[in-house]
Amino acid sequence: MMYVSRAVRSIREDPIEGEPVTLSLATDDDADLEAVEAAVEDAGATVERRLQFDDLAVSVPQERVADVCQVDGLTTVETTDVITIATGEATDEDVELDR
Repeated sequence: MMYVSRAVRSIREDPIEGEPVTLSLATDDDADLEAVEAAVEDAGATVERRLQFDDLAVSVPQERVADVCQVDGLTTVETTDVITIATGEATDEDVELDR
């Protein structure tokens, strides 16, 4: 089962035509990375770089995000502009929990 972040789900459901987005794609441990890269490019994305653990950073027009989410071999699709807060610096106001 693939995890698709809330931001990516929102873009997939209501894309802005012609507006690019950069995604981080986590791959299955047993996925053929070259095959995943080729499939991602066939879906309309450009592989910008390989990340740690055979993950990929790709840019894609928002209207093609749904196609990228259909690529076999992916476990996670997220935007790359996620803000990370170190646990020691976070306050209750910084954290929003899904209830």
